[in-house]
Amino acid sequence: MNSALQEATPIEGRAPQRRLAVAAIGLALVVLGASMYNILPLLTAGAADKLGFSARQAGVMSSVLTAASGASALLAGAWVRSLSWSRGAAISLGGMCAACPAAMLTHGYWPFVWLQGLAAFFASGAFSLGMTIVSDGRESARGFGIAISTQAAYQIAALWAGPSLLRLSGLDGVLALLAVPAGLAVALSPLLPAAGRAVRTHGAARGLLNPATLIAFIGFTAFFIGAGAYWTYLELMGQAQGMSSQAVGNWAAIAVAAGIPGGVLASLQGGRLGNLPPLAFSTVLILIAAALLSGSHGATSFGIAGAIYYFAWCYGVAYQYALVNAVDPTGRAVAVTGGCAFFGSAAGAALAALFVTPHDYDAVVWIVAVGVCVSTAMFAIAAAIRKRRKPSKRGAVPARG
Repeated sequence: MNSALQEATPIEGRAPQRRLAVAAIGLALVVLGASMYNILPLLTAGAADKLGFSARQAGVMSSVLTAASGASALLAGAWVRSLSWSRGAAISLGGMCAACPAAMLTHGYWPFVWLQGLAAFFASGAFSLGMTIVSDGRESARGFGIAISTQAAYQIAALWAGPSLLRLSGLDGVLALLAVPAGLAVALSPLLPAAGRAVRTHGAARGLLNPATLIAFIGFTAFFIGAGAYWTYLELMGQAQGMSSQAVGNWAAIAVAAGIPGGVLASLQGGRLGNLPPLAFSTVLILIAAALLSGSHGATSFGIAGAIYYFAWCYGVAYQYALVNAVDPTGRAVAVTGGCAFFGSAAGAALAALFVTPHDYDAVVWIVAVGVCVSTAMFAIAAAIRKRRKPSKRGAVPARG
């Protein structure tokens, strides 16, 4: 088979070893693409410490990165099934690899911020492509579980090594941590096929606007409104209970680590129970975590609540992605959900800011609880709409709701 024909062969027509290699590259794209957002605290801390940015300037940089990532995820819906996967991976990773070293050469505030936003834009494109590749697996919930737990493991390792990296090599070391793996991964992009499973291409834009997919998008956004409120005010909530910043940081690390077995459980379980029962279970866990967070129950209760929350987050989000993938006839919705997550997180932080007061963060608890309940209800409605539709010929066995 010549190279041109090999590139044109869709993933479902490949040998098992080839599919495994493509899945591994997709997983690498997910981890590398999410790395900008996952080590954002390191970037903001480094910019404040090494470049002299004020807290407000660091916050603006964070907002620019988040907005650029969200916009890129929304745009990915337009190209992720039409542009060759190998080209898409090379462009996304190459752009990220180029923008980060360029930022090393400038220390002016706005040039640095815009280059970071550009790097985040390309990184989010790599993430969207990687998640689309994962969604084409034989049982997407398993793949999403692996992808989410791997992200959590990377985040823990990077945040653990980050302070030492900042101390030894400054902000340039953190930027190199982003750029070098992306540059190395560009060499893997030719191994990707031109496309994945067969999906509907005619009227793809309208397909993304079908009721089930739109409602699933609402569910995804509602969940991340709660997540954004929780993540933004986590440290302040701990301090309001008399905990030191170091204690809050230690418990936060434990909580993030608890997310890894959540993703692993989703991967091992797959679709055996369908998608909705695991989502309902994760909702119950998050409501328990919210109850533990309310009031002043001490550091141990705070830490246990965080561990339960992140376990449920990583477990449930795998099935949220699986449901989005199941109700979407275009194969593009998984790429777009990243935008729902970014903008939902930003909205959650802004919404909580309207209601919280010093030493009173009950509003965050309510936003988390209401957000997860609305999210699960929307996914249930989306699954019900899908069941009423005549099953479409998507080249895969429909996942159970």
